[in-house]
Amino acid sequence: MSGEATKVYKDSNGDRLVIGAGGVLYRPTAAMATKSADYTLTKADSGKVIYVDTDGKVLTLPSTAPGLTFTIENAGADGAVGFSLSPAAADQIQGAGLTAADNKDLINTKATAKKGDRVTVIGDGVDGWYIHEQIGTFAREA
Repeated sequence: MSGEATKVYKDSNGDRLVIGAGGVLYRPTAAMATKSADYTLTKADSGKVIYVDTDGKVLTLPSTAPGLTFTIENAGADGAVGFSLSPAAADQIQGAGLTAADNKDLINTKATAKKGDRVTVIGDGVDGWYIHEQIGTFAREA
């Protein structure tokens, strides 16, 4: 498949889908956002990749709902940007070796952070959020 050109398609909403040489699928550009301040995620953010580019920011999850999916990615230089993902008081973030506990943040610490560290959580509508994917070092708030 070498020699194939990158192809860009648009759906009925105008969202872009990019397919690179060799059939590599890239994330739709319309489904990304960058946050440089604390931010409360909404249902409308579900499915987007949210980049954090400023140290010490907190992204707050909405109350859990079945199927809501959030991907948060560190966009800062290695060792320069850390962030926290904070659930609602009655929710927990669990999986990837973390013990479940209500109202405890998931933290990507500045000291161990690398550009591209990311976590994807999926809401179950009952207990909170399950880690679906994790790249990099994350810890649960003590």
